[in-house]
Amino acid sequence: MAFIFYDVETTGTAATFDQILQLAAIRTDDALNVTDSLNIRCRLLPYVVPSPEALLVTGVTASDLGSAPFSHFEMMRQIHTKMAEWSAEGAIFVGWNSMRFDEGMLRQGYYQSLLPIYQTNTNGNGRADMMRMAQVASACMPSCLAIPRDSKGKCVFKLGGIAEANGVQLDNAHEAMSDAAAVLGIARLVKQSTPKLWDAMVTNARKAAALKLIKNHSHLVLSETYWGAPYTFIVAPVVANAANANEWALFDLQFDPEPLLNANDADLLDAIDGKTKKIRRVSVNSQPALLPLEFAPVEIRGGRLSITTYQARAKAVLEHTEFRRRIGFLLSERYADEQPSSYVEENIYASFATSADEIRMHNFQRSEWSDRKAIIKSLGDERFREFGRRILACERSDLLTEREAQQWRGWCRDRLLSDSGVPWLTVSAARARVKELKDTWPDRHEFLSLLDRFLENMCPETLTVA
Repeated sequence: MAFIFYDVETTGTAATFDQILQLAAIRTDDALNVTDSLNIRCRLLPYVVPSPEALLVTGVTASDLGSAPFSHFEMMRQIHTKMAEWSAEGAIFVGWNSMRFDEGMLRQGYYQSLLPIYQTNTNGNGRADMMRMAQVASACMPSCLAIPRDSKGKCVFKLGGIAEANGVQLDNAHEAMSDAAAVLGIARLVKQSTPKLWDAMVTNARKAAALKLIKNHSHLVLSETYWGAPYTFIVAPVVANAANANEWALFDLQFDPEPLLNANDADLLDAIDGKTKKIRRVSVNSQPALLPLEFAPVEIRGGRLSITTYQARAKAVLEHTEFRRRIGFLLSERYADEQPSSYVEENIYASFATSADEIRMHNFQRSEWSDRKAIIKSLGDERFREFGRRILACERSDLLTEREAQQWRGWCRDRLLSDSGVPWLTVSAARARVKELKDTWPDRHEFLSLLDRFLENMCPETLTVA
């Protein structure tokens, strides 16, 4: 089985409205020996305003934003092709805090480039988060990794700190290839020091295996970390969300379930979302931190109870069909009022592409530009037509009619120069932030001055097409 360790550097932290500027990936075999690598950068999209803080962290300069060898569209195409090649026989995609960030950025990049978005968890692939694995390993096998702590004694799971504490080389933090290599180095340490735990965590990277674990065990170990503090629970699987089978409810067995089995809805909702959570939730599609009981550490939330107590409480939950049904329904009701966003970027999960649109987008990727405009118009889903129009305008503005070109310039102007209240970064907001940063980063005054000049010139009439 192959592993793909990857990292992205971006214009900011908003996955829906920022973009990837660099992606680096390292492919390994099952023993974590390197077999191939990829390091690719792209130019700034003409309607994305980069976060000054993000550029300070990554070191990307104003001139870098326009000088990279590829457009965003071409970079995403190359990434998708290379990842498909590397994972032809199935692979596990691994990042650091990737479930919360890198994965979302990658999917948005694919979505906005009319590419299949579920590459990391379909066709035999799985996805894993090395930060989460480090947290679980440190909770269940404390000696396997050295974990730095802050002034209050809480564990700090930043990549740079973990790498330094464990002698893993990280020459240039926040440079994608350096970060990906450091993630691989930490993975090697965990695999070497606790191979059984490594295998158990990697197994959960695939949804089918996580579901099998849930269905074959009446009680399991759940490891979670909040604000640097590890918490380990013994839980019993309850039921899947009636509207989203990827979300599962788990009963925390430090509590006696009897008072809740016939409770009213308000009390059950309090058990799910209240201050004292007796019913916890995991996504089986996002490498849940669930393990067989053999991996339970000494410290268990609520204190260790006898195995017979856990078994009896788990049995009471499992055998109460109506309780389980109600929990599944209440979980689904929590999302009942969700409405589609007015911003197309935020509707990535609003619905799946139809089979007809999947074929059209497949043909779009393989057609000449002279044919792509017609394919865009034929797409049935307005989300994909919108992104298609953006791609065409960025890549081949010469194919636009005069009216289309005017509409495009107007749209970009509105996007860049909008007043407050929009969910993306605008030019005025970015320039205001630059001014503030000059006071706190005096040694980066020249960097910020060049960035401010770049931002000042970001208008559709003068901006170079990506």
